Amino acid sequence: MRDRIATDAAAAISRGAPLDAFAELGRLYHSNGYLETAMVCYTGLASIQPDEARWPHLHASILAGFGQAASALNLWQQVIALDPTYVPARLRLVDLLLKTNQRDAAITAYRDALAQDRDNAWALLGLARIEFEDENYRDARPRLERIVALTNYTLGYDLIVTLYERLGLDDRAAAIRGRAEASGAYRDPPDPWLDELMADCYDPFRLALEACTKARSGDSTTAVVWLERAIAVAPQDLSAHFQLANLMAQQRNVPWAMELYLRCTQLDPQFADGWAQLSGLHAQLGNNIEADRILEEGLTACPDSPGLHLMKVRKFRAAKNVGAAIGEFRTSIRLRPNEARAYLELGMLLLEQNRMAEGIAVLQQALVFDPAHPSMLGIMALHSIDTGDRAAADEWLGKGMMQPRIDADQVTRIQSAYERKFGPR
Repeated sequence: MRDRIATDAAAAISRGAPLDAFAELGRLYHSNGYLETAMVCYTGLASIQPDEARWPHLHASILAGFGQAASALNLWQQVIALDPTYVPARLRLVDLLLKTNQRDAAITAYRDALAQDRDNAWALLGLARIEFEDENYRDARPRLERIVALTNYTLGYDLIVTLYERLGLDDRAAAIRGRAEASGAYRDPPDPWLDELMADCYDPFRLALEACTKARSGDSTTAVVWLERAIAVAPQDLSAHFQLANLMAQQRNVPWAMELYLRCTQLDPQFADGWAQLSGLHAQLGNNIEADRILEEGLTACPDSPGLHLMKVRKFRAAKNVGAAIGEFRTSIRLRPNEARAYLELGMLLLEQNRMAEGIAVLQQALVFDPAHPSMLGIMALHSIDTGDRAAADEWLGKGMMQPRIDADQVTRIQSAYERKFGPR
């Protein structure tokens, strides 16, 4: 960053472009967290280029982060006057209007944003939230249905489920809940002028953090660019390599993911997740010998990794070595006693071996750490039905019915088994 400031500024001045150097300086300070100095640059740039909307927008984004709402509102109003088509400025303005209880002005601003872009999901969501709070479900419903269609449930997921429940459309609510767990997270709208700053960022942690946000919002292309920059800036940064590897695995770019996971194991041989993911990818491809070799190498480097011991169960189960598999489960549980997964899988294996009492006891331990786990609730309900314990079956089935993650088909099967055993509930 220091080299950029020294060399680029001198080069820009020598070629007669001092304003370019000034703008670059502002971007460098802003993107690397020197926000007070960046605001000095933006104030200067705005005085030199009063018709350029970018400078007050970037300045306002810093002020809003500092909680200086009145000053940020004033600047964003200037931005909209200078460039009425830049919707991200309108959306950020609305956010502040709502935070400062200027509700009517916020509604007007949302409608103005939709006049510029009628399918803007964030503006639609803003109006839908207001309508929902007013219990105006008739208008909120089509907006929310449009939002989830536009964003594939990235936005509006939680709100539309609640709306359907309020309208008595429980089947629709349950169907949506079955897609995924509710995130509860709000994602900022895309802002190209702010995003451009990342090309000047030399902070690998910030690059990786912003890349994660982009990936969650569906912009994996930008996420990859920023993670590659994080790696270029800090080639020894394990976290950026691992994050990019996970993203490549999600996109089924297996060769690149494998290369990155391998690099993780080289950067830190005691990073168990690198070995686990690399072995897992080979197993998915049917390269079982290589998967086992990598797993053993990982266990040599990380003998106290509960996850790697859990993965070794796969090898023993494939070889029908049940005793060794149970031993690996117990080792994983000893190393990480507060995670439900190992208890669940061990309990299922014991039930498969007709070791019913032992398996149920292990599953009950799992419920201590994840009392709402849908599979375990279902197993406990079926076990109670099989053993004729109606009171326990009622209890487990009741808990399962209250759990949104439980599969509707599983509930139907359990209810049918209950009625065959005990009659109508």
